[in-house]
Amino acid sequence: MNVQKTVSALAAALVLAGAVSLPALAAEQTAPAPESAAYGYPLERNGTAVAADVPVMVPLRAVAEALGFTVTWNGDGTVTVDSGEMHSVITIGEDRYQAVTSIEGAVGATGPLQLGAPPYVIHGTTYVPLKLFDVLLGNGAVTLDGGRIIVRTASDPGSTQLPDPWTELDTPEAAAEAAGFDLTLPAEADRFAERIYRVLPSGSAPLLEVLCRTGDDRLILRKAPGSGDISGDYTAYAQEQVTAVGDRSVTMRGADGRFSLAVWTDGGYAYSVCADTPLSGGDMAALIRQIR
Repeated sequence: MNVQKTVSALAAALVLAGAVSLPALAAEQTAPAPESAAYGYPLERNGTAVAADVPVMVPLRAVAEALGFTVTWNGDGTVTVDSGEMHSVITIGEDRYQAVTSIEGAVGATGPLQLGAPPYVIHGTTYVPLKLFDVLLGNGAVTLDGGRIIVRTASDPGSTQLPDPWTELDTPEAAAEAAGFDLTLPAEADRFAERIYRVLPSGSAPLLEVLCRTGDDRLILRKAPGSGDISGDYTAYAQEQVTAVGDRSVTMRGADGRFSLAVWTDGGYAYSVCADTPLSGGDMAALIRQIR
């Protein structure tokens, strides 16, 4: 039996005064268009249809993680969204989407689709057409109803709320046990009043996150098996440099010689550091030396 699930936290972003809130559509494309499909939503005003197939854009990570997908920034302008059963590699600025099976040994994929607007980034948040999740979960799985995003699946019978894909743990030891590996924190973490340990299960590549914060000041540390950018920070920083920190090649991003993000790979693991208070290159390097 199908189960109705509601992402109620996004309602205000989608409906305002009875009308769906929509960003501007993508500029006219000059590249050959892939196969298109009517994947938008009808737009009504006072009960009268005024437009059809208008794309609704939603924050990628917030919706994807709520639906049990993992999101990986690949460092080349693309982002991978993967449920373990289906995945899509999207390209920022390109209205071209495709769903491909993630099941080992299986073969299956949709044709290339246009969903009406390309992914874009605003203030570090990536937005995608809501219908991308309809493609990944199956046609008709995702709809809008009264300002709510409704997801219907055959799993989790009896549930009316989307489960939080993150598992929050009380201690670093519990987090390490849940992830299957530990994360050594730098001394900088001691200046924060609170630490939150979280694990995002994902088959053989779980992600371990430690959120250190005091008020609105945060330091976010991540570690996961594999390589690539696991930070989830899609901000287009003004400055990027690759720095050797010991035997590690670290990519730092920021502005004016101060850095808010660092990503690197070491010993088969990907790491990231996101700092709300930008650090000098030397301070960021010193912090990274302590992380294992």
